[in-house]
Order: sequence, then C-alpha cells, then structure tokens
Amino acid sequence: MTETEPKIYGYRWVVLILFMLVNMVLQILWIGFATVTTAAQLFYGVEELSIYLLSLVFMVVYIPVTFIASWILDKYDFKIGTIIGTLFIAVCGFLRIFSVGSYDLVLLFQIGIAIGQPFMLNSITKLSANWFEPSERTTATGIALISVFLGTAMGLFITPFIVGGVNLIEILNNFPNFQNMLNVYGILSLSLGIIYIIFIKNKPPTPPSREVTVEKVLMFEGLKKLFSNFNFWILIITFLIGLGIFNTILTFIEGIVIPKGHYSAFAGLFGLLILLGGIIGSLIMSIISDKYKKRKILLNISVIIATISLLGISFTKDPILLGLLGFIFGFGLISASPVSLEYAVDATKPVPEATSNGILMMVGQIGGILFILGLEDLKLPISEDYFPALILQTILLAIVFILILLIKEEE
Repeated sequence: MTETEPKIYGYRWVVLILFMLVNMVLQILWIGFATVTTAAQLFYGVEELSIYLLSLVFMVVYIPVTFIASWILDKYDFKIGTIIGTLFIAVCGFLRIFSVGSYDLVLLFQIGIAIGQPFMLNSITKLSANWFEPSERTTATGIALISVFLGTAMGLFITPFIVGGVNLIEILNNFPNFQNMLNVYGILSLSLGIIYIIFIKNKPPTPPSREVTVEKVLMFEGLKKLFSNFNFWILIITFLIGLGIFNTILTFIEGIVIPKGHYSAFAGLFGLLILLGGIIGSLIMSIISDKYKKRKILLNISVIIATISLLGISFTKDPILLGLLGFIFGFGLISASPVSLEYAVDATKPVPEATSNGILMMVGQIGGILFILGLEDLKLPISEDYFPALILQTILLAIVFILILLIKEEE
C-alpha cells in the first residue's frame, strides 16, 4: 500500500464524537434561557425582550462571522477553525458564571459564544470530507447535525429542572439555583473545550478517498462559483425557508399550542417531539442517501412530509394527534438538512465544503430572523392563534417542494 492510497481510520469516530459534544454544549448555551425566561428576567432585572435577545443574538452574529469562519476553515482547515470556535464557546460559556446580576456581561458572553458558532456549524461537511469515505459522508453529516438538535432538546428539557421554580415566589427563592445553572453549563463548556483541544485531529495520515486530494478553489473564487450555480440557488431558498420555519416554530411554540387549549408544559413536550422526529429522520435519511446515492428524491420526500404535517398542525387541536404531527413534521423538515448539505458539496465541486456549508447555514439564520420578526403578529384577532402564520409557512414549504423538482440529481 502506498502512502497516498485511501484508508479509513477508526479515530474518525472519536473526532465525530468530540465535535458532537462541543456542538451539544453550544446549543445548550444558546437555548438555555428560553425555558427559564421569567427567572432570567428577575435574576438580571430586565424585560422579557432582553432575555429573548440572548438567543436571537446568535442568529444576528452568525451573518457577518460566517465569512471569516469559512475563510479560516478553508485556508487553515478543520482543526484550527474548530479550535477557534471551541475557545470562544468554552471561555465565554465559563465566564457567564461571573455575570451575576449584570445583563450587559451575560449579553457580552452570549455574543462571544455566538462568534464560535459558525466555526463549528460551517465545518460539518469538512469533517465528513476529511475523515469519512464517500459512502459514509451523508451519514456522518447527519450524525453531526443530530448533535445540534440533541443539544437544543437537552437545553429545553434540563434547564428548568436545574433552575427550579414553578411560580414567582419559588423563583424569587431560587436565585442560587439560577446561579447553579450558570455554574453547571460553564464548567461543562470549559471542560469539554479542553478535552476537544487536546484530542482533536485535523485529518488522518492518509485520506479516506482520492477526492480529498483534489485541489479546491479559495473561498472568494468559490463564492463566485456558488452564486452562478442554479442548483445552489434553489438550496439557498430551501434553507432560507426551511430553517426560517424551524426557528419560528420553536420560538412561537407556546403561542401555537396554548390557543389550541393546551398548557405551557405541552409546548415543551411538543418541541421535544419535533426535535426527536428530526433526530430520527436525519439518521434514517442520511443512511438511505449514502446507500442509494440519491439526494433529490429524498429532499422531495422530506419536504412533502413537512408540508403535509404542518398543514395538519395548523388545523388540529387534539393533543395526541398534535404530538404525532409534530414528530412527523420534525422528521420531514430536519432530515432535509444533512442531505441538502452533502448535495451542495457534490453540486458545487471544487468549492470548499466550508464555503457552501457556511453560506447555507448563514441563509438559514437570516431566514430565522426574517420569519420571527415578520410573523410575530400574524395571528387570528381574538384567539391570537398563529393559524395564519402556519398556513403561510405551509404554502412556502409547498413552493420549496416545487423548486426542488427543478434541481439536477448529482451522480
């Protein structure tokens, strides 16, 4: 065997697990305040909107930083890029411990964590390309993305138990518990950051396939190629609408279920079912994509599942049916992400993976901002039901389905 002959290394799974753990912590740090908004308001002495900003800032920061992150990942490769991101996440996540009573400090540290986010999310397909053979890449991308949704689910589910408090009196008496939340997540982020930096490797001694050795264009040249690619433009619209809808549903989840006659606790369960469906869907669709080498048909299946289930969510009030439809919706919408990202890599060669990955993720963040701000008041006048917003989003998903029919299947 020659040095340049492709070879697969078992350490690829160690790299993937390390990467997943950091991404899970990143999502916990992002979404944690959302489920303890009242306690956070009292702890920092601010309005509700200020607590929402602690999460929304991640979408805003992503837009300018994504270009820097993609350039560093393309020029200095996976290890350097993700270590930079991990340092921001680990250090700023730890420093939140010292933000007691200071909203300005916690906002500053949230911005620091948000800076690290594009370095991690933009490198998902680069990890797959550096370490995995072609027949495993969509699966690896899907597993890496699953960590994002697992972290979000854990942040939604675990944080209220750490903070405690189900009414105002209990919340006022549980400030130490809120500090405990900052302590637990801070120590966790710093510990995992140190482990990641020690054990992460850039790429194996020999590449997993001959494709890795093909010379790629630089980021700025790659951007020109991306924006002259018809198929990539359809993916841009897909991520703009798809991730925009995903972020909107999670943000307005209480406003969606409460007018249907359910309590806030059901909103949390509904959100978890969406994420659980997405995790399972991502894994299944990724494995099928790698086995049969098909992207387009799987994207269409995912989007039509999401469209039909969202239409059902718009009309139904039954809790069991609503939960089932939430699971199916997550299965369809979220499972499109890994398949889309790997399709983008295939359809835009020799553009670096981090460039196509980064642009799509950035567009998704823009979609989240636009949809959240644009649909906030699109409710029925008396019940304040988000029915009109849900119907509009269903129509947009149907348009995405039609657009995907126009793309070319990459061999």
